Amino acid sequence: MAFHVGITFAEVEISGRRYRALVDTGFNGELVVSRRVAEEAGLRPFRTRERVLADGRVVKTGVAVAVVKINGEETEAFVEILDELPLDVLIGVYALERLGYVVDPRTGRLEKIGMYLL
Repeated sequence: MAFHVGITFAEVEISGRRYRALVDTGFNGELVVSRRVAEEAGLRPFRTRERVLADGRVVKTGVAVAVVKINGEETEAFVEILDELPLDVLIGVYALERLGYVVDPRTGRLEKIGMYLL
């Protein structure tokens, strides 16, 4: 049996504004937003962080903290601001883990599995 790896999107709310976000299980962070989204949401970075992009370039992102909703569930998140992000919002694996979600490879949707205390 073969699985197709697809693209997964989720609804995200930041400061009362809704966005369609790409879920990226290869991103080891919480959220990345475009400069436009950061300005709309009133995000104020408190520090910068270096990140390596998929093409190998090293860039600096601003880092802010915000209360966000992913698929209607609220959490606090470190939100990185990337000037050249070609979409509105990118959700990383840490945000998924924080809320107890995984991507179901059969459906391409977020599946709630809960959170474990180990």
